[in-house]
Amino acid sequence: MNYFTKFKNFDSVTELRLINAFIVAIGLALIAPVVISLKGIYLAAWVISLFSIAQALAIKTNQWIVHNVTIEYMFRIAILIHLLFIVLSGVYFYSPLLMIIFDSALGVVEVALFSSFSIALNNYITEQCPDDMSQFQIIRNSSYADGFLVGLLITTIMTYFFSIGAAIIVFIVFNLGFSVWLISKWNFYKGNEYCTTLHINTKK
Repeated sequence: MNYFTKFKNFDSVTELRLINAFIVAIGLALIAPVVISLKGIYLAAWVISLFSIAQALAIKTNQWIVHNVTIEYMFRIAILIHLLFIVLSGVYFYSPLLMIIFDSALGVVEVALFSSFSIALNNYITEQCPDDMSQFQIIRNSSYADGFLVGLLITTIMTYFFSIGAAIIVFIVFNLGFSVWLISKWNFYKGNEYCTTLHINTKK
């Protein structure tokens, strides 16, 4: 059975969200152990702490972003950030230190945007399909865990039998394919009025 069949019980917006969450989980797991390892090698504890503080502060921008940016544009910005992450990952082969600094800095922007995107989509399902919310959360968490396990298994194999560089190449190739998928959905939200306008539940 197609793994994504269970997502078809939801409307198209939530279905796409679940598919992307599964694939994002794989991609995140492909790079997360590598980033953690490189941070331990190249960054002092206080530098890591500063980036963590910046990420925590970035979350405080959720209110502004959700109130001022539509779901449609959050999605498009997310695609651009995703592409930038792929490019910055390739910097590893020039300088692992620069790669990890760039990755950490971009991570601050990523946290601000993706947490806001999640809130906006939660608002969407709560208003448009309230009866689906409970089941959505169960399936989302399960699928995210599945994707993370797949990605971690691949990363374990690549770093144990080959190298960190090999794992990064797998990450880049995988995410290039995912990027093509995302770009093909560039106008996905355009036909949904809720996703292209700011609604009363997201206003101050």
